[in-house]
Amino acid sequence: MQTRPYSVDDGRRIWLNREERATLLEAVDDPRRRIALQLGLHGLRTDEIVAVEPGHVRELPSKGQVLIIPDGKTGKRETPLSDDLAQRLSYLKSAAQLRQDDVVIDVSKRSIRNWIDAAREPLLDVDAEAASLGMHDLRRTWATDTYYSLALAGVPIAEQLTMSWGGWKQTSTGRETFRQNYLGPVPDHVTTEALQYLDL
Repeated sequence: MQTRPYSVDDGRRIWLNREERATLLEAVDDPRRRIALQLGLHGLRTDEIVAVEPGHVRELPSKGQVLIIPDGKTGKRETPLSDDLAQRLSYLKSAAQLRQDDVVIDVSKRSIRNWIDAAREPLLDVDAEAASLGMHDLRRTWATDTYYSLALAGVPIAEQLTMSWGGWKQTSTGRETFRQNYLGPVPDHVTTEALQYLDL
């Protein structure tokens, strides 16, 4: 877990490593709650999470799926969807007999915030800073991991892709917001992989 203080507000911004993300998700046994947290770890804002429908999943022509966010803060966008989350959405659709236009997470934004309060309990055993983990930190974690993973892979438009998928405007103000408030320390897995290029 990596943290940084807010520049103005009290508290700390949090970025989870991959193991901590797994621990967070494993603490949730309710399918809808787990999907809600996974959507946060896919860069969705809380108000976008409560609007997701089964029909928002789109298969790509060659391989993979994307999630359509039809009415995000900055308009319509699509973001890559992990195979695990796509399967969980499909399973829930079938098990709950949801129609394509039914809302998957049919609760209030406050309920989702309560869900993360309960899910973060196992992380407190490792780091007391986890007490302030919120939904926005999941979005922050996704943005940082996505950007650095793309950059390490040599994708020349890593920042543009991350901002596009996450719904940040491609303007100087949007870039400043992304860089100052979301882009965090280099994730552990990226540092580990990059070490092979250093003569240490």
